[in-house]
Amino acid sequence: MPAPPPRPAEWDGPIDILLLMKEPEAAFCEAALKRCAGTLAIARAASVDDIVAARSKLTARARLIGFSTSVVVPGDELRHYGGGTFNFHPGPPEYPGNRPSAFACYDRAEVFGVTFHRMVARVDSGEILDCERFPTHGMETAGALAILAYQRLARLFLNNVVSLAALNAELAGNGETWSGRKTTLAHFNAMREVPGNIDRSELDRRMRAFNWIYTPLPDSV
Repeated sequence: MPAPPPRPAEWDGPIDILLLMKEPEAAFCEAALKRCAGTLAIARAASVDDIVAARSKLTARARLIGFSTSVVVPGDELRHYGGGTFNFHPGPPEYPGNRPSAFACYDRAEVFGVTFHRMVARVDSGEILDCERFPTHGMETAGALAILAYQRLARLFLNNVVSLAALNAELAGNGETWSGRKTTLAHFNAMREVPGNIDRSELDRRMRAFNWIYTPLPDSV
C-alpha cells in the first residue's frame, strides 16, 4: 500500500483535493485519483484543525472528499471549496448518521447499501449523487455487515473517481432522497446499555448489533 498523502501543515504548495479520511483509505483514494489525473495536488485531513490549516492553500476549484469519516466539517469551511464537497457514507439513504450497520442489523433489514452525496453543514442531508444497495442475507452481525459495506463503499468511490478527478466536472444527483432516523453516537451508546431484566430475544438482537453491551450497576453497589 502506498504512503498516504501529507497533512496540510506538511504541504507547501496548492491543494486541489483534500481527502478527509484515515490513512489507508487516503492512500487508496489518492492512487485512484492520480490514475485519472496525475497532476492533481492531494493532501489528507484527519481533523477540523487540518481542514482549517488547508484553507489558505486551496485552489479555486478545490474539492473536499470524505470517506466513512466521523469528522463534522463546519459550514464556514465548506464554502471554500469551489469544486464542491463530497462524502462517501457507509450506509444507504435509509440509514443516515452514525453506525448505520449496527442499526440496520438491529432492525433485521433485508437490504443495506452505501451512499455518495454532497457534504453540507447538516450531516447526511446533502444531495445524493449515487448509491448502491445489496441484500443482507447471511450477515448475522453488525461487524459482518460493516465489512461488506466498506468493500462496496470502495467500489462506489471507484465508480465515481473519474468525475471527482475532473475538477471542472459537474456531478448530478440521482434523484434519491434521505429517509429514516438520523442516528448519533449517543443513540448507539444508549443501545449498548441494557436493563437486567431484558427479554432474551431483545438481548440477542443487541448482542449482534451493538458490540460491548453492558448492564449498569445500581448506585448502591
